[in-house]
Amino acid sequence: MKNESSGDIGQHNTQQRAVIKDILLNSKGHLNADEIYRQACQVSPGISLSTVYRNLRMFRKQGLVNQYQFGSRYFYEAAQVRHHHLVCLGCGRIFKFNCPSTENMKIKICREEGFKVTEADVRLIGYCPDCQKKPILPINKSVKMKSNNSVTKVSKRR
Repeated sequence: MKNESSGDIGQHNTQQRAVIKDILLNSKGHLNADEIYRQACQVSPGISLSTVYRNLRMFRKQGLVNQYQFGSRYFYEAAQVRHHHLVCLGCGRIFKFNCPSTENMKIKICREEGFKVTEADVRLIGYCPDCQKKPILPINKSVKMKSNNSVTKVSKRR
Protein backbone atom coordinates (compact mmCIF):
# COMPACT_ATOMS: atom_id res chain seq x y z
CA MET A 1 0.00 0.00 0.00
CA LYS A 2 1.54 3.29 -1.07
CA ASN A 3 1.87 6.12 1.39
CA GLU A 4 1.16 9.01 -0.98
CA SER A 5 -1.79 11.15 -1.93
CA SER A 6 -4.78 9.28 -3.22
CA GLY A 7 -4.49 10.43 -6.81
CA ASP A 8 -8.19 11.31 -7.03
CA ILE A 9 -9.05 14.93 -7.75
CA GLY A 10 -10.33 16.50 -4.55
CA GLN A 11 -9.07 13.62 -2.41
CA HIS A 12 -6.22 14.42 -0.07
CA ASN A 13 -4.49 12.36 2.55
CA THR A 14 -6.36 13.12 5.73
CA GLN A 15 -5.51 12.08 9.26
CA GLN A 16 -8.44 9.62 9.23
CA ARG A 17 -7.37 8.14 5.89
CA ALA A 18 -3.84 7.71 7.27
CA VAL A 19 -5.26 5.91 10.32
CA ILE A 20 -7.22 3.50 8.11
CA LYS A 21 -4.15 2.83 5.91
CA ASP A 22 -2.04 2.19 9.01
CA ILE A 23 -4.58 -0.30 10.37
CA LEU A 24 -4.61 -2.19 7.08
CA LEU A 25 -0.82 -2.16 6.73
CA ASN A 26 -0.30 -3.45 10.27
CA SER A 27 -3.05 -6.06 10.23
CA LYS A 28 -1.97 -9.66 10.56
CA GLY A 29 -5.12 -10.94 8.88
CA HIS A 30 -8.33 -10.01 7.14
CA LEU A 31 -10.46 -7.29 8.73
CA ASN A 32 -14.07 -6.39 8.07
CA ALA A 33 -15.15 -2.73 7.98
CA ASP A 34 -16.52 -2.89 11.55
CA GLU A 35 -13.17 -4.16 12.87
CA ILE A 36 -11.33 -1.40 11.00
CA TYR A 37 -13.81 1.14 12.36
CA ARG A 38 -13.38 -0.05 15.98
CA GLN A 39 -9.59 0.15 15.71
CA ALA A 40 -9.77 3.56 13.99
CA CYS A 41 -12.00 4.94 16.77
CA GLN A 42 -9.25 4.21 19.30
CA VAL A 43 -6.88 6.53 17.40
CA SER A 44 -9.36 8.97 15.84
CA PRO A 45 -12.56 9.07 17.95
CA GLY A 46 -14.41 11.33 15.49
CA ILE A 47 -14.19 8.90 12.57
CA SER A 48 -17.44 7.48 11.20
CA LEU A 49 -18.20 4.08 9.75
CA SER A 50 -19.17 5.77 6.46
CA THR A 51 -15.68 7.34 6.33
CA VAL A 52 -14.18 3.87 6.69
CA TYR A 53 -16.34 2.49 3.86
CA ARG A 54 -15.65 5.50 1.62
CA ASN A 55 -11.90 5.12 2.09
CA LEU A 56 -11.99 1.36 1.58
CA ARG A 57 -13.85 1.90 -1.71
CA MET A 58 -11.27 4.48 -2.80
CA PHE A 59 -8.33 2.26 -1.77
CA ARG A 60 -9.84 -0.61 -3.79
CA LYS A 61 -10.17 1.58 -6.91
CA GLN A 62 -6.50 2.53 -6.51
CA GLY A 63 -5.45 -1.11 -6.13
CA LEU A 64 -4.15 -0.52 -2.61
CA VAL A 65 -6.60 -2.84 -0.87
CA ASN A 66 -7.99 -6.26 -1.71
CA GLN A 67 -11.58 -7.12 -0.83
CA TYR A 68 -12.71 -10.70 -0.25
CA GLN A 69 -16.18 -12.04 0.38
CA PHE A 70 -16.48 -15.07 2.63
CA GLY A 71 -20.11 -16.01 3.15
CA SER A 72 -22.08 -12.79 3.48
CA ARG A 73 -19.18 -10.79 4.98
CA TYR A 74 -16.56 -8.67 3.24
CA PHE A 75 -12.98 -8.56 4.46
CA TYR A 76 -10.15 -6.22 3.54
CA GLU A 77 -6.38 -6.30 3.57
CA ALA A 78 -3.57 -4.23 2.11
CA ALA A 79 -2.63 -5.33 -1.40
CA GLN A 80 0.54 -7.36 -1.14
CA VAL A 81 2.14 -10.50 -2.45
CA ARG A 82 -0.59 -12.69 -3.91
CA HIS A 83 -1.82 -15.42 -1.61
CA HIS A 84 -4.83 -17.68 -1.28
CA HIS A 85 -7.24 -18.62 1.50
CA LEU A 86 -8.23 -21.50 3.73
CA VAL A 87 -11.70 -20.95 5.20
CA CYS A 88 -12.68 -22.85 8.36
CA LEU A 89 -16.31 -23.95 8.41
CA GLY A 90 -16.17 -24.48 12.17
CA CYS A 91 -14.92 -21.17 13.54
CA GLY A 92 -15.04 -18.98 10.43
CA ARG A 93 -11.36 -18.04 10.61
CA ILE A 94 -9.53 -17.31 7.38
CA PHE A 95 -5.94 -18.42 6.90
CA LYS A 96 -3.52 -17.33 4.17
CA PHE A 97 -1.46 -19.81 2.20
CA ASN A 98 0.79 -19.66 -0.84
CA CYS A 99 0.17 -21.71 -3.93
CA PRO A 100 3.09 -21.29 -6.36
CA SER A 101 1.53 -23.71 -8.85
CA THR A 102 -1.23 -21.14 -9.52
CA GLU A 103 1.11 -19.03 -11.68
CA ASN A 104 2.21 -22.13 -13.61
CA MET A 105 -1.43 -23.08 -14.15
CA LYS A 106 -2.25 -19.59 -15.49
CA ILE A 107 0.63 -19.82 -18.00
CA LYS A 108 -0.37 -23.35 -19.05
CA ILE A 109 -4.02 -22.36 -19.61
CA CYS A 110 -2.94 -19.36 -21.68
CA ARG A 111 -0.61 -21.50 -23.79
CA GLU A 112 -3.00 -24.45 -24.25
CA GLU A 113 -6.39 -22.74 -24.33
CA GLY A 114 -5.53 -19.26 -25.54
CA PHE A 115 -7.36 -17.88 -22.51
CA LYS A 116 -5.65 -14.96 -20.75
CA VAL A 117 -6.14 -15.47 -17.01
CA THR A 118 -5.88 -12.13 -15.23
CA GLU A 119 -6.47 -13.37 -11.71
CA ALA A 120 -6.67 -16.65 -9.84
CA ASP A 121 -8.28 -17.04 -6.43
CA VAL A 122 -7.75 -20.36 -4.69
CA ARG A 123 -10.08 -20.87 -1.74
CA LEU A 124 -10.04 -24.15 0.13
CA ILE A 125 -12.84 -24.81 2.58
CA GLY A 126 -12.69 -27.20 5.49
CA TYR A 127 -11.79 -27.39 9.18
CA CYS A 128 -8.77 -25.88 10.93
CA PRO A 129 -6.72 -28.01 13.37
CA ASP A 130 -8.56 -26.57 16.41
CA CYS A 131 -12.02 -27.32 14.98
CA GLN A 132 -10.97 -30.83 13.93
CA LYS A 133 -10.53 -31.61 17.63
CA LYS A 134 -14.14 -30.68 18.42
CA PRO A 135 -17.01 -33.16 18.03
CA ILE A 136 -18.68 -32.79 14.65
CA LEU A 137 -22.40 -32.01 14.74
CA PRO A 138 -24.85 -32.68 11.91
CA ILE A 139 -24.79 -30.38 8.91
CA ASN A 140 -27.65 -27.90 9.24
CA LYS A 141 -26.65 -24.69 7.50
CA SER A 142 -25.68 -23.77 3.95
CA VAL A 143 -23.23 -20.94 3.40
CA LYS A 144 -22.49 -19.27 0.08
CA MET A 145 -18.83 -18.55 -0.58
CA LYS A 146 -18.62 -15.81 -3.21
CA SER A 147 -15.64 -14.61 -5.14
CA ASN A 148 -15.77 -11.72 -7.62
CA ASN A 149 -17.58 -13.63 -10.37
CA SER A 150 -18.87 -16.90 -8.99
CA VAL A 151 -20.84 -18.32 -6.10
CA THR A 152 -20.19 -21.73 -4.57
CA LYS A 153 -22.48 -23.31 -1.99
CA VAL A 154 -20.81 -25.11 0.86
CA SER A 155 -22.29 -26.82 3.86
CA LYS A 156 -21.47 -25.58 7.34
CA ARG A 157 -21.40 -27.91 10.30
CA ARG A 158 -22.68 -26.61 13.63
